[in-house]
Amino acid sequence: MEKSVFRSKVEPKQVDFTSRVSVSSICDMILYVAGVDAYNRGFGIDVLAGKNFGWVLSRMCVELDYMPKEYDEFTIHTWISDYNRLSSTRNFTLTDDEGREFGRAVSQWCMLDFDTRMPVDMNTLAKVHDGTIVDCPSPCERPRRLGAVKSEPIAEHKVVYSDIDFNRHMNTMRYIDLIFDSMPIEVPEKLEAWRMDVNFMREALYGDHLRLKSEAGDNAASYEFENQAGEALCRFAFEFK
Repeated sequence: MEKSVFRSKVEPKQVDFTSRVSVSSICDMILYVAGVDAYNRGFGIDVLAGKNFGWVLSRMCVELDYMPKEYDEFTIHTWISDYNRLSSTRNFTLTDDEGREFGRAVSQWCMLDFDTRMPVDMNTLAKVHDGTIVDCPSPCERPRRLGAVKSEPIAEHKVVYSDIDFNRHMNTMRYIDLIFDSMPIEVPEKLEAWRMDVNFMREALYGDHLRLKSEAGDNAASYEFENQAGEALCRFAFEFK
């Protein structure tokens, strides 16, 4: 089995005030490719919806060497390298028009039963999944396990209509936007090479009240969202190079 190849272009709605693609938009482009490839291979949300199942992102890391500009075109390669009973690993590389790699990502997914909100045994997809495995390792270090952020909250947010996706929980890109909204404007202004790690533990559902906590160090920052019960929902870690 070969890697899947998709062409992408940075549209005006995907850039920020620097005229470069925003972090949430580049992540959205990567995850969009994941969804389309799953659909093309017979285990997309259209098939899973019949059983009231769906794909849910568990962990992810993204590395970029630079931020593409408005109207830049590039290629995304994606492939599944392995899976087990509870997790499937999907990989990505981003290359420019001269074939130079400038980005890479690794995502780990679980399949969720929306009736019980519990994970489903991935072996239920064994027949179609086995035929998609590409014998190629992940292009970078896999998503790291992130520790708790113990600071006091720096921001609060109520989950509203525009935050939730077809899984009826808060969308990954909304978390990223809220994090960047909390940063000094100089961070996105000077952003060049970076790595982001994400761990999801619980869902944020419509109406939930979230609190954002943050810890910053030299060229690094960690973030944690918790719900009204004080339970950690997800953690993000950024390295700025």
